[in-house]
Amino acid sequence: MHLDDVARLAEAAVRGGTAGALDHAVAGEVANRWIAEAVAADLGCAARSLTPAEAAGVWDEFGALIMGASSRSRAPRARAERGWAPRRTDLSEIGEPGLRRPVGA
Repeated sequence: MHLDDVARLAEAAVRGGTAGALDHAVAGEVANRWIAEAVAADLGCAARSLTPAEAAGVWDEFGALIMGASSRSRAPRARAERGWAPRRTDLSEIGEPGLRRPVGA
C-alpha cells in the first residue's frame, strides 16, 4: 500500500471506526505468491514455494501457519464501512522503480 492510502484509511478509522475492528489496507486481492514473484523478478532470482518445515525455519511454526493461511489479503470492511478506496493500486507504482507485475497476474 502507498503511505497516502494507508493514512487516509487510518484517518477514517479514527473518525468513525469500530472499536476492536480490523481494517486491512489492501488495494485489491493480492496473493503473497504474486508479491514474492515480483520481488524475485526484480532482484533477478527465482521464487519458490517452501515446505512447511522450511517455512517454520524462516518464520517459526506460528508465523508459517499465518503466512500459509493468509495467502491473500482483502479490504471489504475498509471499503464498505469506512468508504475507503485506495488511489494507488498497482504494486509497480508504489514499490521499487523496477518492480514488475508477476507474469499471469
